[in-house]
Amino acid sequence: MPTAGKLVAAILFFLVGYQAAVFTLTETFEDAMHGNRVFPLSIGLIGLWQGWMVSGSRAGQGVRVAIGNGMRCSVQIAFFGLLLYALRTMFQRSANLRYDAPWEAVIATFDLFVEYFLQTLESPLIWGTLLIGGIVAGLLTEAAGRLWR
Repeated sequence: MPTAGKLVAAILFFLVGYQAAVFTLTETFEDAMHGNRVFPLSIGLIGLWQGWMVSGSRAGQGVRVAIGNGMRCSVQIAFFGLLLYALRTMFQRSANLRYDAPWEAVIATFDLFVEYFLQTLESPLIWGTLLIGGIVAGLLTEAAGRLWR
């Protein structure tokens, strides 16, 4: 059921995910995804989904829960975003017949996931945006959930 908390959370976490993806493109993946305009939008949509389903549905439970939900959403945005682009890279490589067996592609997906995660750790701007933005978005979601019941 749509609520004000879910709407506010979806919009705010879309913005958090989008901005973190823009920083990711400029800081770490500039060579691999040069000119990729879909990356920030897809990470923003993951943020929209996480904001609606996770943070928005738990709005109105208190400040501690709001901070935890904001951080949880941000970590989940990063997890699903990294997984999405690891799978994307694996499918591109498998289309070029780079893998001899299906399990090689699966293992490569996990390797790519870890590689992308380590690349994001090189820039504190990405995780700072996700975690601080997530906390602020969680608190604003909490306020919206209490204000518009």
